[in-house]
Amino acid sequence: MTPTFHWTQSVAFSERIDRLNLHGLHFQHVNLCERRAWMYLHRINFAQWNSRVATGLAHQSTHYKRDRSTVGLFGLAPDRLDWEQAIVFENKGTAGASTAVDRQVGFYAAMLSIATDRTWRGRVQVLTNRRWREVILDPALLDGLWNDSLRLEHLAQTQAVPKTPRIGLCTNCSLASFCGYD
Repeated sequence: MTPTFHWTQSVAFSERIDRLNLHGLHFQHVNLCERRAWMYLHRINFAQWNSRVATGLAHQSTHYKRDRSTVGLFGLAPDRLDWEQAIVFENKGTAGASTAVDRQVGFYAAMLSIATDRTWRGRVQVLTNRRWREVILDPALLDGLWNDSLRLEHLAQTQAVPKTPRIGLCTNCSLASFCGYD
């Protein structure tokens, strides 16, 4: 049996998540680029026109089907759940942007832990090298999620698009043309 989950900020975190309608990708985006996070918070999304996103979605849907038990989980869209062992699985094509991915998976694990009073953990499956890594809800990850939620709240209240530097991820970002970093 998994241990009971205790986090003193659970209630405040959950309330902020509900109030801002935050999802796992918000936590990934805020750790990649604040402009990308701002756009996602403000419902600006061009992913449906990006060829890399389309290829990834097609590959995902044909090779790695989602666990049906994840359907209907508000704000949670992990690839698979092991309800008995309390593990959230997320498939990624490459091992890049590990902090951002860990925060996304950590968000799923934290929300499931809060909802079930059981401590969940994550497992990121890297498809290109067939390896995986654990994501544990330790104090550092929980602090990171808390701080990310504060950053997201600030970005949600900000009217102007934040200025951000060009980074390595800009080349393949679905928002590159909009940002001017294409």
